[in-house]
Amino acid sequence: MMVKKTLAVALGAMLVAGSAAAVEVNQGGKGDLLIAPMFMVKNGWQSELKVINTSVTDSAVAKVVFHAPGRSDEVLDFLIFLSPGDVWTGSVVENANGTVGVKSDDASSITVANAGACPDSQGVSGFNPEQAQFTMPVSMGYVNVFQSRMMRGLPVQPDGTVNKADILKAYSAACVANTPIEDADTDNVLTGSVTMSNPLNGNQLTLGMTALADYNNRTYLSVGGLTAFATNIADASKQQVEDALWARDFAVPYNVSAGNMSFATITFPTKETFNLSLNSQYSAFFPAINDRERDIGTAVPVGYDIRDEEEHKVGTVGCSFSPCTPNETVSLPREFNIVQFIAGEGDSNAGVVYTKGFNKGWANIAIATDVSDTRSNANYNNFGQQGVPALATYIHWDMTGGSLQGTWQYAAKTYRPAAN
Repeated sequence: MMVKKTLAVALGAMLVAGSAAAVEVNQGGKGDLLIAPMFMVKNGWQSELKVINTSVTDSAVAKVVFHAPGRSDEVLDFLIFLSPGDVWTGSVVENANGTVGVKSDDASSITVANAGACPDSQGVSGFNPEQAQFTMPVSMGYVNVFQSRMMRGLPVQPDGTVNKADILKAYSAACVANTPIEDADTDNVLTGSVTMSNPLNGNQLTLGMTALADYNNRTYLSVGGLTAFATNIADASKQQVEDALWARDFAVPYNVSAGNMSFATITFPTKETFNLSLNSQYSAFFPAINDRERDIGTAVPVGYDIRDEEEHKVGTVGCSFSPCTPNETVSLPREFNIVQFIAGEGDSNAGVVYTKGFNKGWANIAIATDVSDTRSNANYNNFGQQGVPALATYIHWDMTGGSLQGTWQYAAKTYRPAAN
């Protein structure tokens, strides 16, 4: 690990020396990289994604990438073509034969093939879920949306809009000509949300996507090509993305009294076991010491401090302090993890935490921390801070009023940027 750390520090210093901007989570919700920490489908559920181009003057091309929960395998990707002020909408649905795909009648959805390394200049409008189909039989996971580049100066139609076919044609031509993509070509204008709904019980949950600014893509993204943080497609490194996401001490409220259900979700978007977690600075993702861990990835140690609403503490389940010995009964083995809080006694494990005698309170999710060794921004980042590159949310369902009511929010966390 010393070699990795030394190289990481050197790389971080070089990147800061040569770049004024740095990738950061934009608390305003707009950026050039979006992450939806969860989608869910099957058993009546479907997930609707929205991506908005908030620029009212320029068009944007983005790539949507769906990841499986276990190893972050890329199960589907496609390009969307957003005119100024445009909103793209697509839904993850289950097909009649049990497969999963994406359905969209949005004009920004253009099914396009590649012509060599670049997308073809023409395509077919819309995504058919039986064609835009997942390559693996997954029912949940997470989504990344990468802005490829802005497209400026396109002709405006009489109704004031920009033709989506013109955006595709211009993007394809720029790719074929290998026109360099500079910082000025990736504006922080994308925002988005994911809505999970189930017509069988009338429930609906909506969460804004996490927006990162100044990721600064450098590559013409195409359909089918691997688009991961470990691939060098951007000005920012994977380690800088981790530094932007760096946090700890995730606090999750729970209510497991009669008629209530509480869950936490933890997503590691930079773990990327399918790509052997290359270039991560987080030591808990390493090492893959045997064939099994190379196949499914290492488990990340975690502890849960369970408290009620009157400051009483049940005790600690698992491991609270780093370094911890990974143990799959008290760890998070997947890239996307769901943890359910259950009242009563029992042995907590990777997917269940028992709250003993408490029905209401909150839990501190203490994921094993590491010290950030990548300087994303010399003046404002998490360099030298204890943390983990994770996104945590909580979901609560209340069934006491005769109908199912749901809440979905990001978990409170410690995010402590350090000055240079």
